[in-house]
Amino acid sequence: MEDVGLMHQAADYYFTAVMKDRGNPDAILALQRAGQWVLNEKIDRFEQAQLRGNRSEAVLSYEDALKYTERVERAGVQLIVLESAKAAYQQVRKAHMQELYDDGMAALEKEQFELAQAFFDEIVRLEPAHEDAVQWSNIAFCEPRYRQAMVDFEGEKWRAAHALFSEIIARDPTYKEAQTFREKALSNGVFTIALLPFENGTSQPGLDSKFQSYVEQALMKSSDPFLEIVDRENQALILQEQQLALSGVLNANSVVEVGELLGAKTLLKGQVVNCEVITSNVQREEKRGYESYREKRITEEGKKVYEKKFREIQYSEYTANRQVRITFRITLISLETGQNLMSEMLSSETMDKIHFAQYQGNNNNVYPAFKIGGVNRLGKRSLEALLKARNSLSDESVMVNNNVEILTRDIRAQIENKLHLLIP
Repeated sequence: MEDVGLMHQAADYYFTAVMKDRGNPDAILALQRAGQWVLNEKIDRFEQAQLRGNRSEAVLSYEDALKYTERVERAGVQLIVLESAKAAYQQVRKAHMQELYDDGMAALEKEQFELAQAFFDEIVRLEPAHEDAVQWSNIAFCEPRYRQAMVDFEGEKWRAAHALFSEIIARDPTYKEAQTFREKALSNGVFTIALLPFENGTSQPGLDSKFQSYVEQALMKSSDPFLEIVDRENQALILQEQQLALSGVLNANSVVEVGELLGAKTLLKGQVVNCEVITSNVQREEKRGYESYREKRITEEGKKVYEKKFREIQYSEYTANRQVRITFRITLISLETGQNLMSEMLSSETMDKIHFAQYQGNNNNVYPAFKIGGVNRLGKRSLEALLKARNSLSDESVMVNNNVEILTRDIRAQIENKLHLLIP
């Protein structure tokens, strides 16, 4: 490859050879030779860009050259960069950073924040400890967001304002009054929910309390900062909730009064509408098969040999299934207006099936039969799987719990989606 001028390809080939065998002297010398040629070409690009006055291209070209030397060093080969090139790079880099700084300040003056940030970020990339560039980059990032956040705050778009103030604080925790206004946005927009005791409209005992516990925990773990659940440890308030639920009185006046008592903006009502468990009878089907065995015989030469033979047998296959379906209704009521904010009927259905086989003999030697008769050798593996398969359906309570967990996630998602609409 060197002979035809493919120096880059040759250098890559030698690099791979050295990495595979660090003790290969021929490959090391070849990499030193070809690698130096490639490096010199990259340095030449730097110098050409410098002569054209294109400092940005010059800096990138020199960085490319440095990366190449670092790559070759991983193979234990040191390439040479002339001191004159190093000195030239330092001068170009310094001038380039000053140029970036001037352009960044000019862009800031014109309130071209995104452009200004790009300039200052490039300075920070070249010199991470450049404090002025870090400061101005933060301003270029934060200021347009702060302005938009204040517009959103004044427009009572609490979520949008909170998100922007959070971005600002993540970049610069001390920027203006971002901390204070983020707290105010959260306080003004917080969506406080009180859970009424859930109702159970099914014959399955304890489903209401199970849903109550699961939903409450799920909502408390929500990542939505505006979602807050009323503390239920206050026994007097819990009693008030229970009385309200039992009375069935949920008119506009009563819910507003309850909202004031609970310190909540909304009430969440829940009802288990249906819990259906359908379990089929176990279906049994007799199957024809074969069991292999070895039969001893004596050859004409008097030797004892064993032959594999098959005898017809019967084995049984069983099938059964269980289906669990739960339907749950959630209602979200405003404690400020008494109106229904949301009413959804959610359902979850899970199914379990079993299919197994049993044979009153040696399972290892059983083969299925073809429909037209004869040993189905290819079907042995499938039959072995059936003979080892699970032979009992999942427990009903486990399947019910799975549906409760699925519905709980759906309930939280429904409420979170609604909150995004109510709190823009």
